[in-house]
Amino acid sequence: MIGEWVYVNGEFAKKDEAKVSVFDHAFVYGDGIFEGLQAVNGGVFKLDRHIERFYRSARYMEITMPLSPEAMTAAILETARRNGLRDGYMRPMVSRGVGPMGIRNMAQLSAATVVIVAQHERIEDRKAAFEKGIRAHIASIRRVPSECLDSRVKSANYINNIMAYLEAKHAGYDTAILLDMQGNVAEGYGNNVFAVDGGALLTPPVGNILAGITREAVMELAKGMNLPTEVRPMTVYDLVTAEEVFDSASMSELTPIVDVDGRRIGDGRPGPVTKRLHRALRELMESGRQSAAIFNA
Repeated sequence: MIGEWVYVNGEFAKKDEAKVSVFDHAFVYGDGIFEGLQAVNGGVFKLDRHIERFYRSARYMEITMPLSPEAMTAAILETARRNGLRDGYMRPMVSRGVGPMGIRNMAQLSAATVVIVAQHERIEDRKAAFEKGIRAHIASIRRVPSECLDSRVKSANYINNIMAYLEAKHAGYDTAILLDMQGNVAEGYGNNVFAVDGGALLTPPVGNILAGITREAVMELAKGMNLPTEVRPMTVYDLVTAEEVFDSASMSELTPIVDVDGRRIGDGRPGPVTKRLHRALRELMESGRQSAAIFNA
């Protein structure tokens, strides 16, 4: 359920009254950036790392952020407080601004537009996926290479991801896995991909994938468990012959993938390493040790 209050350019508006111009570059060109944040037990998980990536994306895109990182952090937390958000999803979004149509007219744009939305969600809503796993389709649509748009940027233009997801849904699958232009595994439509094989955790290198914050957390947890981790190119062969496969993302956490294009992964059920990592991630999130508190103690 979307929260009642939306932050728009320094002010709060009821969700049904919040407005952004139809001439905003995010609407006209998909010209903007965003972050996806998870709130757990009254804290925003790894907010500092998300803010860092948000501002790196802005620098790369040459978008002048109207708020300092500290002010953006405060705005995100205030949005969560106004909506009474303890568990759910948050999305801070920034567009290049509003102005005449035509890329040549960019010099006439207003200051960047800032919108922050909160959405109430419960872990119980995703329980079936965690317990039973999901089925993935290898999309024919390839991941946009970093030579075209650096994959480290969390751009508002998600057409590449959306078309891959639609292809998977039309084929009867729950999720999509995209390959890079060399045919190696890149990532999901909005998540990173891991495999477990021979007691080691495998994941593709950053290069043509988004360096996910949850991916980073999973790798830190694996290190603490003395679970060997290999960051290397992965093929479809590596996926379908692995003992376990899962994806990671801010809102979906760790989701077991038990089938890839009709081929059963392992015994067709969520594996022990996936479960162990998910329990550790959930405990870290719920503890608040790496979260920014929404409410005062």
